Amino acid sequence: MLLTSATVLLVAAVIGAAVSWIVGAVSYARCLRALSADGQPRAGMLAVVAWPFALKHIKGAAAEHADRTNKALVAFFACLMIAAAAGSLVANLNRLSK
Repeated sequence: MLLTSATVLLVAAVIGAAVSWIVGAVSYARCLRALSADGQPRAGMLAVVAWPFALKHIKGAAAEHADRTNKALVAFFACLMIAAAAGSLVANLNRLSK
């Protein structure tokens, strides 16, 4: 029972990581497109090279996409940590059940 629950948690965390990565990539592309449309080429280049340092320079509609990108990054890393913990739990429970 516990092994099945841990496996379900592992699969859910991996799917969550994949979905959050896709959402982050789409939001990042929209942010870069909005930066070029707003005439902020310097912030766009900074966003490509060093994303965390570009955030204070992003204004307007691109800021909304940047916020969504940051939330997706946080969700991605949280899902990766949960997947690692669940994977370890599955491996240990599988070893103990044999």
